[in-house]
Amino acid sequence: MLVRWIWNWLFRQIWLGLPKGARWGLGALVAGYLVWLLLMPNLHPMPTDTSIRGHSHIDRPVHRFWVNGRWGGNLGPYGGGGTVCCQRISGDTTEVEWILSITGEQERQGMVVEEHSVTLPMPERTREDRYLHVHFLPNNEVKLGWSPNLVSPYDHLPKRLDQREEGDAP
Repeated sequence: MLVRWIWNWLFRQIWLGLPKGARWGLGALVAGYLVWLLLMPNLHPMPTDTSIRGHSHIDRPVHRFWVNGRWGGNLGPYGGGGTVCCQRISGDTTEVEWILSITGEQERQGMVVEEHSVTLPMPERTREDRYLHVHFLPNNEVKLGWSPNLVSPYDHLPKRLDQREEGDAP
């Protein structure tokens, strides 16, 4: 009851306190925004929010990786990682940085932790694309691809590229 009274008082003080021309102008502005939002979706700016999903095709764990400074998680050898959501990824180029970790067996063989970085062109993105897939390949190569769901555009790649059959394209 008190809340309704306060709301009604505020409405009367603010809305009805405005000159008639200002009320018409604000009403037209709100109506125009709703028409733009609901009836003209192609005029909206390209969304910048995304989820980053990592995929590993190498024999070493990816301890951490970043895309344009946004954390993407970690990956086991020959596997996928989780999805890190709510990132803002935009621009014409992408810098991917990662740290290759080592398993206990690899440490005993004398391998060390390595840090890598590569700058790539940002792949084409459609309005529906919400997931940026980051594939770590042998020889410190990285492939990027957008998709509207969790299925990567490079899903055809086998987990272990070293077991690829001859004639298969990476």
